[in-house]
Amino acid sequence: MLTSKLDEEKIFSKINPLIEESMTSEQKRETKRLIKEALPKATKKIIKTNFHFWFFKLFYITFYLGSEQRSKIRKFSLNTIYEALVVSFSSIIVISFAIAVITAIFLALYYIKSLIGIDLFEGHIVK
Repeated sequence: MLTSKLDEEKIFSKINPLIEESMTSEQKRETKRLIKEALPKATKKIIKTNFHFWFFKLFYITFYLGSEQRSKIRKFSLNTIYEALVVSFSSIIVISFAIAVITAIFLALYYIKSLIGIDLFEGHIVK
């Protein structure tokens, strides 16, 4: 978690002094501009929530709630549509796999319960 606000001056101050001395003022100004552009911008979102998975910490999900700030005019090319189809297909495959794994775990646990002889509901098996 960031406790202090990052700005281009703080980041630029960590550059190697030998490199900084060899830079012209134009190069320094352009480097600071690029650093400023690369830093995350403050958003006017009402809610920003991050969820990470305890079993897989490389990925997380972020939900934003607020008004739309992006431009309203969007142009889609064939390449963009192709990428959207690939992402959709990949998402369907991943969700299907997750459902299959959860179902397999549930069925394995149910089978183990049956082998042990635990009845969750009295009289649910008709003889």
